[in-house]
Amino acid sequence: MASLPAQFADASLAQQLQTARTLSERLAHEPRALHSGIAELDACFAQVRPGDLVEWGIPPGFNGRLIPLQLLKHDIPLSVWIYHHHGLGVFASSWLSHGVDLDRLFFICSERPVSELRPLFLEDTFRRIIIDAPRRFSAGDMAFVSQQARRHGQIVFLIRHYFLSEKRGNAYASLRLNTWQSGKRAFTLQIIKGASTGRLALPYKAVAEDHADYDANH
Repeated sequence: MASLPAQFADASLAQQLQTARTLSERLAHEPRALHSGIAELDACFAQVRPGDLVEWGIPPGFNGRLIPLQLLKHDIPLSVWIYHHHGLGVFASSWLSHGVDLDRLFFICSERPVSELRPLFLEDTFRRIIIDAPRRFSAGDMAFVSQQARRHGQIVFLIRHYFLSEKRGNAYASLRLNTWQSGKRAFTLQIIKGASTGRLALPYKAVAEDHADYDANH
């Protein structure tokens, strides 16, 4: 890649949408299923369909975001990662090193995504929307985003900056889980709500390195 994609530029929402709409015409007929290439992770997300909202508990400092990154590597549809930076920026080289397809992933910083980026949710340009740790996200915001996802057949990931509690539910989410790195050898997924619940361990090499030759039996 000779230069960074346009979506890494400091552009307005209108400019981002204009660029994405042009790309969406070219990608309109490509597959949209969630796919990571890691058998256990794909089985966990097999229940997720267009129109669903997935709620993630990923506190900072636990490398948990490496798990959703696995779902952004293989011929993804146009996607947007909306982040409230908490003092952090987006470093393209880091995303590239993890194999993320930056030609199809856009980034927008927003503290209040629903009110500040409302036009983005009113159309189906982005097939996947990742809302990363907004400081404020009300029940009304949740209802609106969920409704729009169903209307447009989008998959929404809502990342929280804390671990989700098993005692507190979310009627809008079809899948709720916590993810974190467990020591130096594995990552843990704690499924709180889904087709089945419990814990799933992924070997570190399956997530943080090239897993093309990863054997799930080892």
